[in-house]
This record gives sequence, structure tokens and C-alpha cells, in this order.
Amino acid sequence: VATFALFTNAVVFSIVSIMTSASPSEKRAAETCNLDNLRRSYRWELSVNSAREFIDQLQEPLGPATASREVQLALHDLAMSMDETRPYALRRLRDQLETNLSGLLGPTVAQSIIDQAIPYQAHSGESATQDIHHIETGLEEYHHKLTGLAAELDSLRRFHRQTLQDLPIGVCSLGYDGEVLGWNNALSELTGISSHDIVGSNISQLPEPWLPVVTAFVTKQANAAEQATIEINGNKRWLSLHKATIKSGSYLNDGLVVVIEDQTEMRLLEQQLGHNERLASIGRLAAGVAHEIGNPITGIACLAQNLKYDAENDDTIETSEQILEQTKRVSRIVHSLVSFSHGGDTQIALEPVDLKHVTDEAVGLIQLSKNGKDYDISNQVPANTLVKGDSQKLIQVFVNLLSNAIDASPPGSAISIFTLIKEHTLSICVEDQGCGIPPDVLQRIYEPFVTTKDPGSGTGLGMTLVYRIIEEHQGRITIDSPINAANCGTRVTITLVRYQTVTEVTSASDNTDNHTSNNANNNSEKIEMVNMGRTDNNNAEQSK
Repeated sequence: VATFALFTNAVVFSIVSIMTSASPSEKRAAETCNLDNLRRSYRWELSVNSAREFIDQLQEPLGPATASREVQLALHDLAMSMDETRPYALRRLRDQLETNLSGLLGPTVAQSIIDQAIPYQAHSGESATQDIHHIETGLEEYHHKLTGLAAELDSLRRFHRQTLQDLPIGVCSLGYDGEVLGWNNALSELTGISSHDIVGSNISQLPEPWLPVVTAFVTKQANAAEQATIEINGNKRWLSLHKATIKSGSYLNDGLVVVIEDQTEMRLLEQQLGHNERLASIGRLAAGVAHEIGNPITGIACLAQNLKYDAENDDTIETSEQILEQTKRVSRIVHSLVSFSHGGDTQIALEPVDLKHVTDEAVGLIQLSKNGKDYDISNQVPANTLVKGDSQKLIQVFVNLLSNAIDASPPGSAISIFTLIKEHTLSICVEDQGCGIPPDVLQRIYEPFVTTKDPGSGTGLGMTLVYRIIEEHQGRITIDSPINAANCGTRVTITLVRYQTVTEVTSASDNTDNHTSNNANNNSEKIEMVNMGRTDNNNAEQSK
């Protein structure tokens, strides 16, 4: 009878369960049990703002010691710290505390304690917004339990989520309250902020320098695109920002998608293109200038040559020679400008050049200018200091360097030229006590059109031509600025190949040969002594 009654009750219970539809609360309870959580998590605001406040709120129902122990245990289970303030992390901590307490006090008592001590700030009249992170975590952990249509939907969800993560531009999704719900890989790479550190936080917790740029764009009402610049580690970056508002039936489900695209590379390419276009324009201009200047320069040279031959006094002959020399220099400068604008390598004949003569010529030309005589230019280059090079081009180099030194120095200041002679090279320095070169300009000093002078005062080609000429001479140029304790002054050092006479080369060769011969003799003696030692050893062995 008992067995029959039990069987009858089981059949009746099964029929009633099948015929009766489950209530919403029963469905939520079943889903919660399936995901090993007591209740479904909602993206509501909590009454606490940090993990430490959990202990204060739970001290009254649990006691200080128990409250502290349970909070620390829950934090340990979730691998969180006591300083955690992210809203999403605090919601997870609340759920974990309720789960832990239910094992000690039972689900009903645990739920009652948590609801009273750490309540949600629910919005009346609005449907609850489910926590997307809670759902994602659950699906990731239990995806193997999904079958049929649910498995297909989960596969589609994973595909779209991976697509969003792998997009080459940065994408950030925000909740209605500014909480960061998504942060893809491209945005992590651009900002240096990982999704683990920012997801669940409020957008107002972004670190510098991203906070003012992103928050200012997010708070704007219009969804139009915006261009912004930002400086990261001293490097300027250009950004393009777009956003789209996600609307739903409830404002708690509303959100915002922000797209941040790094356009730095494109801007740099545009600048390079503009730079190349300017160079092309300079090339066309230089070709025209060379043609227009060439004819009058030729006429001036012919007149100066006739004047030289017809003159009878020495002053006129010297003046005509100077005119001829300067016309040659103008022709060379025009030719160098044309060669630079065409970007071709110019072949020069490396001949012995006396740097003393070259620097004296450059100083003399500088002192002919309007401000040249207002400076104390000290040329300490010794006589007969020979290098391999082109004298006219080296004069152009030192004229440019001295002109820059004068422009950067106050009137009356000293400018010095001195040398450092080594065995095969010679370094010549031009040093001033001027204002120095700003670091950002110093990094680009050899680029065309880079100048600190006022518009119309400089072309920005001087140091570029200097670098090109020194490169043609197989030399090296370095710039130090500042050079003194007052953060002032600039020193330009040019290293060139020394020109050695036959006597110097022969003397150096003789010294090398003597050194080699001495080493060879020493080695021969050592070999002979070793062989003798071996012979003595062999004789000793034979005697044994």
C-alpha cells in the first residue's frame, strides 16, 4: 500500500509539473542554480563605493571579526584587493559574499542580511538591466552545457565578440552611467590600458592623458566625429573619435559606443608628402634660378676677368680676383641647391685643403655682413692643417655655421673655432655662447625647412646643406646644445679625414714596419727558444 501511494504521488507530481507552466521567479531560480549563483546579478548601483565599506556595513549583523573574515575570504575567492572600487567588481563581491554566507546561515538568512546591509539602489519604474559581465562569465564557464539553438546562438555571439576584439581600430562600449562595458585589443594597444584594468570602472577613472580627451567627447550631445591630439611619452598623436548612442525601451539599457582611430601614421605620411612636394617645388625653382642667375654671373665673371687683364694697379687686380672668386662661389651654391633638390649624390674631387685658409675666408665673408663685425670671432685653427675636401664647399659649411652662431648669440659675445687633431682624422669645432637649440628642433635639425628664425630670415636649408656637404666629404657632424651650466651655448663638431703628405705616410709606414719587424724578431727568438727546449727535452729522453 505504501509503495502504491508513493508511486501515485510521483505520477501526480510529474503530471502537474508538466501541465503547469513555471512562474518567472521559478525560471530565474532555475537559471541561477544552473550557473551556481544564488541570484541573477543586475547592473544596479550599490550603496557602497569600495571593498573596505563592505566590512563597515556587515559589522552590525555579523560582528567586526566575522565581517572582516568573510569579506577577505570573498576577495580571495575573486582574486581582488581590498582597494577595489570598480562597480562591476563590487557587484561580484556582493554576490560572492551572499554565496559564502548561504553555506553558513542558509540562503534565506544570507539573502536577508546582504539585502539589508548592502542594498542595491534600484530605479523604480524601470526594468532591471542584466549585468553583461555576469552573463558573459557564465556562458564562458558553461558553454559546453549548451545544445541545439542555444549552442548556435552562443557560437554566433562568440564570433561577433571576437570580431569586435580583433578590429584594427579601438572600440569602447559604455553603459548609461558611464561604466566601461567593453574595451577591445586595439584600444588596449593604443592607450596602454588593458581591458582587465578598465572594464567595470567608470569612464571618469581613465588615467591621463586620455581622461580629458575621452570624457569631453563622451559628454557632448552631438554624435559627430571629432579630431583630437594627445601627447604620449613626448610624442604627439592624432586621433579620430566617433560615437553612437544605443537606444532601447529603458534608459537603464541605453549605452554608448565610442570608436577611437589612431591617425598618426596617416598624418605623418601627409606631412612627408607635403615635404616632398615642397622639395619638388624647390627643385623646379632652383632649376629656374640656376638658369636666370647663370647668365648674369657669366657676364660679371667676364667683365671681372677683362678688368683684371686691363688693370695696371694692384688694388684693381686684387678686387677683380675677389669678384671672380665670388662668382665661382655663387655658381657652386646654385649647383649645390639644384643637386640637393634633385636628391642626387654629388661627386666631388677630394683635394688637400688648408682649414686655416678656409676658416679665415669664412670669417672674412661673415664680417662683411651687417652684424658680422659686432662679434668676437676667434679662429684658433693652426696653419697647414690639411684635410681632404673641396675648399669652396667647406667655406660654405663654415659660413652657414658662423651665421647660425651669430643669429643665436647676443652682440659682443665670443664665437670660437678650434681643432682636435687625431692620427687619421681632424675635428673642427664652432662654439658659441648663444641661446642654444631647443630639444625638439635639435632632433630635426638636419631636416629641410627646419628653422627657429622668423619668416623671411631663414630658409631652413642651411643645416641640411651642411649635413649633405659633410656627408659628401665622408665626414661626420655632431651638435651639442646646451654646453654650459646656464643651459646656453652650442658646439658643432665636424670630423674630416686628414690629408697626410708622402713624408708623413712614409714615416708612419716605417714605424709600422719597424714595429712589425721587432715583433717578428721577438717571435723568432721565442720560437727558437721553444725549439731548443724541445730538443733538450728530446735529448734528455734519449739519454734515459
